[in-house]
Amino acid sequence: MTDSNSITTTEGDNSFLTNTNAFEHTWRVATAFSKSKMVPETFQSKPEDCMVALMMAQQLGVNPLLALQNIQIIHGRPGFSASFAIGLANERGPFNGPITWTVKGKGDSLAVTAKATIKATGEIVGNTVSMEIAKAEGWTKNPKYKTMPEQMLRYRSAVWLIRSHCPEVLMGFPSSDEMVDIQPMKRVNEVETGSTVASLNSELMEGAKKVEEAIKLDKKNKEVLEADLKIVREEEPPETQEDFDPFA
Repeated sequence: MTDSNSITTTEGDNSFLTNTNAFEHTWRVATAFSKSKMVPETFQSKPEDCMVALMMAQQLGVNPLLALQNIQIIHGRPGFSASFAIGLANERGPFNGPITWTVKGKGDSLAVTAKATIKATGEIVGNTVSMEIAKAEGWTKNPKYKTMPEQMLRYRSAVWLIRSHCPEVLMGFPSSDEMVDIQPMKRVNEVETGSTVASLNSELMEGAKKVEEAIKLDKKNKEVLEADLKIVREEEPPETQEDFDPFA
C-alpha cells in the first residue's frame, strides 16, 4: 500500500522526462494553464514557466493549480508562499497537530516562537525569531516588517521550524519571504561605478588602451622608417667596379 500523502517521489513521477507521450501530455496541460486568466499573471501566456511549475507540483505531490497559485518568482527564482509551506508542514510533516506560536514583547522587543510536537517522540520543538534578528539580518528593509511585524515573524519562525525539523516537506524550495529578504548578488558587470572593483577595472581598461595605442604608434613609426629607407636606396646611384677607385 502507498500513503496518498507521501511526498516521496517514485520513478513514475518523473516519467515525463523520459517518456515522450508523458512529456507531450504535460506540455499540453501547461499550455492550457498558460491560456487561462485564472492563473496568476506571472504564468499567463508562458507555457514554459507553467511546465516548470507542473514539474514542481509533481515533485511535491500537490495539485497543479494549487502550486501555480502559490509559486512566486522573486529575483528570477521560484519560491512558495510561507502560508503554503506551513500548510504542507501541518499536513505532511512529522508534527502531532499544527504549528502554533507564542508572542512576547512589542515594538523592537517583539519576538515570535513557532513550535510543534514531534509525533514520534513527543518532543516539543520550536524556533524563535525576533525583531532584533530581523534588523541584524536586514529583513526590515521589507516595509511589511513595519506594517505587520508580528505576522512576518510568524512566517519566518515557522519556515525556520520547517527547515530545521522537516526540510523534506519543501524539497529544498525556498519560501518567497526568504527570497524577498535576501538581496541577489550582483554580477561583475553590475558593480557600482564608484566601487573599488569598478575603479580597478576602469584603470586596467585604461592601461590596456594605452598599451594598444603605443603598439599602433610603434607599428606606424616602423612603417614610416621602412618607407624612408626605401626612398634612400632608390636615390643612391648603383656602385660598380669601374667607378670604384681605392686611391681616390
